[in-house]
Amino acid sequence: MGEPSRILNPPDMSQKVQDLETVLEVSRAITAEKDLDRLLAIITDASTKILRADRSSLFILDDQRNELWTRIAQGLDTKEIRVPVGRGIVGFVAEAKQVVNIPDAYADPRFNQEVDKRTGYRTRTILCVPLLTYENKVMGVIQVLNKQGEAFGDYDVSLLMALGSHAAIALDNERLVQHYLDKQKLQQALEIAREIQQNLIPKTAPESPAFDVKGLSIAADETGGDFYDYLPLPDGKIGIVVADVVGHGIGAALLMATARAFLRALGISEQDPAKVLFSLNNLLAQDLDAGRFVTLLYGILDPGTRTLVYSSAGHDSPTLYRASTDDFVELDSTGLPLGIMADMDFPNADPIPLGPGDILALTTDGVWEAPNAEGEAFGRDRMQQAMRGARGRDSQAVVGGVHDALMGFLGPVKPKDDVTLVVVKPI
Repeated sequence: MGEPSRILNPPDMSQKVQDLETVLEVSRAITAEKDLDRLLAIITDASTKILRADRSSLFILDDQRNELWTRIAQGLDTKEIRVPVGRGIVGFVAEAKQVVNIPDAYADPRFNQEVDKRTGYRTRTILCVPLLTYENKVMGVIQVLNKQGEAFGDYDVSLLMALGSHAAIALDNERLVQHYLDKQKLQQALEIAREIQQNLIPKTAPESPAFDVKGLSIAADETGGDFYDYLPLPDGKIGIVVADVVGHGIGAALLMATARAFLRALGISEQDPAKVLFSLNNLLAQDLDAGRFVTLLYGILDPGTRTLVYSSAGHDSPTLYRASTDDFVELDSTGLPLGIMADMDFPNADPIPLGPGDILALTTDGVWEAPNAEGEAFGRDRMQQAMRGARGRDSQAVVGGVHDALMGFLGPVKPKDDVTLVVVKPI
């Protein structure tokens, strides 16, 4: 409970009734008063009144700075006083969660005399009570100074604890409401970001007399870091992008949108994937902090030669099924992720010829690394089996076959990473 106090001049019954009525008025104000500052002022005024004191102050705990600050301070022109938790009487009360009743302030070594010296006020007696929630969490401290003609007694302690509990409830309610509002705002922001992100994913596949192309991207969170895109290029060529931005959430979505915009601008004027990624990397490296990067594969489909030329920035190599041999071919990853260091080279892989029945799959690691409930990854073998199972059908069927196989493998488990897949089949 804290330090012992003395019973000094206990009030008569009529005074106790008046004090109780004041406490009940404060209780009613908690449900009727919507403005927290006005409510706390009511509590502070009531503390000064029923304790027959000179002034009261109400300090709020700032968790982030581990400080207490004056939200209400009667008799002070200073807008705000900040006290570290553990320092001075107010700081001690917050840290120890104990009531402190001091009959002689200047005789207590915890008392900070600087405020009196600065304001010309003379503090004699102090009663300080922690504002505790039902979970015993400290919300702040209420402090009452200079009881008229005597020191504070046990009756004063009980009254101030009752008023302090009301203040704690009000502050905790504000915290819960603010947490709810912040969560609602964040959810709204995520929904907007998701809508923007989904609008950046191509709605239709590119039309080509030589290639059948289909893509799919499913975000693991409200907003993901994966994306794919198509770029219409001269001579019927098609630029294809598959990328994975590190992380999830709004930051990853913004980086994804930035990378996409840069690449589209660069791809219009440059037909060499290696040069496009060189310039894109330099643009991203200027702005990205350490630990932020993008893996990305950019390839150009040429309908004249029925080939793919690509450059990869730390991205998974494409998966190629050869119909003529009923086998899969290992392809190269040609460079480091984007944004790590400027002036890096991203050499092109050798052109890949695409023949009748071949299937080319460009994916992010969210496909084959996805774990089921037992922690087993979907794996490349299962992905390849799904691709082989859809051979002879169009790219839409291949995408659907891989997706169905993945979802069947995961069962009730939601993918922990974004799932992105683009399939190319020669016509």
